[in-house]
Amino acid sequence: MIRSVMAVPLALSCLCAQTARMPPAPPSTAAEQAVVREITKIRMFPQAYAKYLRALGKDFEGTRWKPLHHVPIRTNEGRAAVEEAAEFLEQVRPINVNMAFSEELHAAAWDHMMDQGPTGQTGHVGTNGSTFDQRIVRRTPQPGMIGEVIMYGDETPRMAVIQLVIDDGVPDRGHRKALFNPEFRVAGAAIGPHKGYGIMTVVELADEIPSKP
Repeated sequence: MIRSVMAVPLALSCLCAQTARMPPAPPSTAAEQAVVREITKIRMFPQAYAKYLRALGKDFEGTRWKPLHHVPIRTNEGRAAVEEAAEFLEQVRPINVNMAFSEELHAAAWDHMMDQGPTGQTGHVGTNGSTFDQRIVRRTPQPGMIGEVIMYGDETPRMAVIQLVIDDGVPDRGHRKALFNPEFRVAGAAIGPHKGYGIMTVVELADEIPSKP
């Protein structure tokens, strides 16, 4: 079973000063960097991904999605959500921006993954009550617009991004709106174990990361 949770991008006017010094996060992995590259590619070449989705969307039995060489996925909306996502990708204007990978945003994503993964909880609030904007500002100079999307389940970078764009079961397609927000030009991802879903992928998004003073 796959589950994802979304946050509406937030424009920050001010936040409190940095909290206590955070332990260093490990450098990003190849898979984590690949997630951000997939976001860039689906934004740059949405029509190509639409064709891929049209092909994958044929493999349904009721609400069970059975893509080739993939374990079955239990969905809420069935084939309709995949077809609707393909239609969106066919019509959306490409975003010709190379999404930059940020180690600072990776560190903020890693903080949430390390905090939440062992508990099996889901969502954007940490066990200490922290919110994604607080986690990002702890790790970076204050950015402008920020957002966070989370994917629960063991997926390749491509399928993780595709499922966030499909946004099955989310009426307002908030993950999709975040990933296709042209204001977002920088991202960082963290992938790690999750007690309930096996693996979780956290992606932090920002319009820019100002230079450190």
